[in-house]
Amino acid sequence: MASQKMKKEAAMTDFTTTEDFPRSEIEFDARFSNPDACYQYLLQLKWPDGFVCIKCGYKRYWLSSRNLYICTRCEHQHALTAGTIMDSSKSPITYWFKTMWWFTTRKSGINATNLKRLLGFGSYGTAWTWLQKLRHCTIRHDREKLSGRVEVDEFFIGGQRGLGAEGKTIVSIAVER
Repeated sequence: MASQKMKKEAAMTDFTTTEDFPRSEIEFDARFSNPDACYQYLLQLKWPDGFVCIKCGYKRYWLSSRNLYICTRCEHQHALTAGTIMDSSKSPITYWFKTMWWFTTRKSGINATNLKRLLGFGSYGTAWTWLQKLRHCTIRHDREKLSGRVEVDEFFIGGQRGLGAEGKTIVSIAVER
């Protein structure tokens, strides 16, 4: 069980950058506005040379109504979202793609309140959890410590205006020059 968790966490931190990235939100919407387009994109990422069963190596499959790729030889089921932050999510895959687009392209970022409003979530908690999953993916666990000339700054966010630091959260940032 522990090794499966480690594999899942490793898969969530493996990054692939491609040149096939939309250059604008209009281009993104045209490309990923329906679930089939999102699944096709994931299919190409997972199996660039076509489907291969991870259990028996067979190349033929049938696609279930739940978007599971099922090997025609051993009947092993493969989910395109398995091992990703979208694993076991009941939300539409288009919502995940849109959230990832906003998370990676908005200069000022996106917060849970905005995400809740933009996607029409009934719960702030869902939006917050999604963003936490995305933030977790951006951490490089094998990163080196900062060295040489390092600049540090801090600021407070939240709370009420004019009450000093009460109810506010301190944020510290450091950058290596």
